[in-house]
Formats: sequence, structure tokens, C-alpha cells
Amino acid sequence: MTSISAVRFDQTVRFDQQECRSTRAAIPGYLDRRLEPRSLRRFETHIDRCPGCIRAFIDVRQVAWARRNADARRLDRVG
Repeated sequence: MTSISAVRFDQTVRFDQQECRSTRAAIPGYLDRRLEPRSLRRFETHIDRCPGCIRAFIDVRQVAWARRNADARRLDRVG
């Protein structure tokens, strides 16, 4: 394993698994706007270049939106 977080291979960017794991673990904090500035920059830099992590981000964001909409509908029925 290389210590460089990204290496060029056949014109695509490959990230080491630890960088992807860290980025994916930070998705909830990003969505809740709880990341510190340094973590925010690292997250956004990685997500801009990693197709797997952007896909994971989109999936988590869609689930968060669906849950929020379901909660709002449930509150509308109660109130």
C-alpha cells in the first residue's frame, strides 16, 4: 500500500481505501454541517475526484431527504 492518497493509473484516479473510508464516515457530518474547516476541505477535495465516494454521498443524501420528508408527512398527520 502506498502512503500517497491518490495515484494515477490508466488515466483514472485511484484512492487508497482508508481515504475512502474516512470520507464516507464524514458524510453525515457534512450533511449536518458539523465538519471543521480542515475536514471540510479534505472531504470536498476527495469527493470531487472519487466516483465511488460521490455515489455513496448521493445515496446517503437521498436517504436523508426521504427520512426528512417522511417525518414531515408524519407530523402533518398528527398536527
